[in-house]
Amino acid sequence: MDKKQWVVYLIRCSDESLYCGTSNNLKNRLEAHNSGKGAKYTRFRRPVELVAVSPEMTKSDALKLEYRVKQLPASKKNLELTKEENKMTRNLKKDLQTVNKDLKALVKKTESLLKTFDKLQKPKAKPGKVKAVKKAPAKKAAPATAADTVLAIIKRSKKGVDTAALMEKTGYNKKKISNLIFKLRKQGKIKSVGKGVYLKSRLSK
Repeated sequence: MDKKQWVVYLIRCSDESLYCGTSNNLKNRLEAHNSGKGAKYTRFRRPVELVAVSPEMTKSDALKLEYRVKQLPASKKNLELTKEENKMTRNLKKDLQTVNKDLKALVKKTESLLKTFDKLQKPKAKPGKVKAVKKAPAKKAAPATAADTVLAIIKRSKKGVDTAALMEKTGYNKKKISNLIFKLRKQGKIKSVGKGVYLKSRLSK
């Protein structure tokens, strides 16, 4: 395969004439022209000076371009090389735009694959296992007061309870029982059904 390492060059000779040639090593070629070892045309027209050079191309394309340049008058030879350079620059720009477009598409596809991968990495909940819900601890009932104790005893009796029975069942003295009875009667929770005998009232639940 012919590599793109050839160029078409244009040099100005000492008599102001132009010479066009091709080379795959321009530096050595110019040294050869100026040392008298180059082309026969430039051998007696030294020194020579480089005027223009084309972009690198295949040997086949270089020979074709050299032929076109040699068919042109001197005033247009340089223009032909410049035109070729502009053509290659446009082609390069077009190729770069295509590469840029392909890179954008590749980046977009990569981002999509990463999102899919992240979704697959997330752990899924195992079926059949239900997360246990901790129950709030039951509230402890407030300790019964002395009045509640007396009221509970009176509530259990259908005929009524006297002071002596309350003293016996609770272990409270007579004064304490009297104070509790007074409190419960004032609250409307018990009623007197006889001298020293008490029964729950209708208001008591």
